[in-house]
Amino acid sequence: MSARTTTICFIDDIQSVVDGISKQINWEHHGITVSGTAINGEDGLLLITSCKPDIIVTDIRMPKLDGLEMTRRVKELLPRSKLILMTGFSDFEYAKQAVQLGAFDFITKPFSLAHIEEIVVKAKKEIEAIRNQEDHIAELEQRVQESMPFLRQELFTLLLHHKVNEQEVQRWEYVKPDLESRHLLVMILEIDGFADKHRDSPMNELELARFALKNITEETIALYTKGMVFRDSANRLVAVLNTPLSASAAAIAEACCQHVRLYTSLTISIGIGSPVTSIHELNSSYDQALHALSYHFYTGGNAVISYEDIANTDISLPRSIRTAEQEMVYAIQSGNVRQALLTLDHILTEFTDRSPLPKPEYFISLYYELAYMMLRAIQDKVPMNELSDLNMIVREGRVSSERSLTDMKKILNSIVTLGCERIENQNRSAAAKIIQEAIHYVKSNLDQDLSISTCAKAVHLSPSYFAGLFKKVTGMAFSQFVTQERMEMAKRLLLEDRQIQEIAESLGYVERRYFTDVFKKYTQMTPSEFKQAHIRNNISL
Repeated sequence: MSARTTTICFIDDIQSVVDGISKQINWEHHGITVSGTAINGEDGLLLITSCKPDIIVTDIRMPKLDGLEMTRRVKELLPRSKLILMTGFSDFEYAKQAVQLGAFDFITKPFSLAHIEEIVVKAKKEIEAIRNQEDHIAELEQRVQESMPFLRQELFTLLLHHKVNEQEVQRWEYVKPDLESRHLLVMILEIDGFADKHRDSPMNELELARFALKNITEETIALYTKGMVFRDSANRLVAVLNTPLSASAAAIAEACCQHVRLYTSLTISIGIGSPVTSIHELNSSYDQALHALSYHFYTGGNAVISYEDIANTDISLPRSIRTAEQEMVYAIQSGNVRQALLTLDHILTEFTDRSPLPKPEYFISLYYELAYMMLRAIQDKVPMNELSDLNMIVREGRVSSERSLTDMKKILNSIVTLGCERIENQNRSAAAKIIQEAIHYVKSNLDQDLSISTCAKAVHLSPSYFAGLFKKVTGMAFSQFVTQERMEMAKRLLLEDRQIQEIAESLGYVERRYFTDVFKKYTQMTPSEFKQAHIRNNISL
């Protein structure tokens, strides 16, 4: 905690109030020094300017300078100082405005000295917290600039990445790390989402974050056993520690995750290798920790994975998966987004519900297989020039060490959804073209037998599919449409004074009586009545 003194000044237009709060409370007991007092706003501002107090207590209604203006001036001159306003009940809303402008707090009259003392001490604690934080940051920044223990770093890099000989063992004795050379294990700590979340952060912030992570990890491990922590890459630390006696390695790793999350804005994933008896085997423990760390693909981060938990994870591909993949392709090519997504979810669940989970690289290969299978299925139905965004999604979805299972599921779902949408649009356009051709055929052959089978054959579709497609595109049944076209043509021919028998035959009706019945049902009039009504009332079509 900082030992710096906190200063305060009091401003009120009533001298007795100023004297009371400045002298009757033992401010020195709280580590607070009274810098001065004033009895109007103007003098108060001069006092503030000269003394630069940490805390200012002032009445909100002051001669020459009111509380709002005082707040504005103080925030300009001393933005770090805490301003406490004394206000009457009638000025309550006024005081709230001042707090919005940056005042620390306000005290309503009548007030007790104890209440003022409480608010001031609260302000002092906040000032001290800020100072302590600044001191801590300054200390970290200073330590970041200090040189790293190069020899130790070099030795551990060698031990972790290569098999070593007796000469390297002698180097261990020379650099004397604070670590026993027997009964060791390796933990690898990785900052979650480093590339995505911290890509644009200033370099000094990144270095400070890395140093804080290293510091927290060292202090946490030290609670249980001896250990060395050093940077392995931009977003990774390696911890080499003696096998703990009081707690499991997993418990220590969990504590590291909790402390990092508690004291920083970061989360980390940790992979733990198996214990080894000597430094000659450290590279084996390192490789195991790295393999375990790859399983954060399933957790998405902020998790601990031990190699012992995932050592035997070889699996065979279920035959049902191949069938499901083909079903998914059929669903995509028909534009059935719901079925395609359900089938994709079934395929992915086949793996994620397994215990133990398969190796992440197995799932990653499945991801590539599915992504390109989907793309090929879509390309069979949609022109390439309409798929640039889908190709981009597949390219940008290339798996990095920071991609999680959730990320990959989202990418695959996006490919399915967008692909089905394009295919559905393509199908809709093709269907409209076919039905337009069918409509033209109907209008050109109103005197022929216009059955569903006849028209379906003309546009090269099966009768059942044609009937459904026609209704989907036009909104009416095929027979209803044919009747409508014939009756509308019949109206026009009647108004041209053509004979009813002639009209019936020209529209494919063998019997005049049947034509008359259909016409009456359609228009609510017989052909003769329709013709007479038009002549009498000059009805317009």
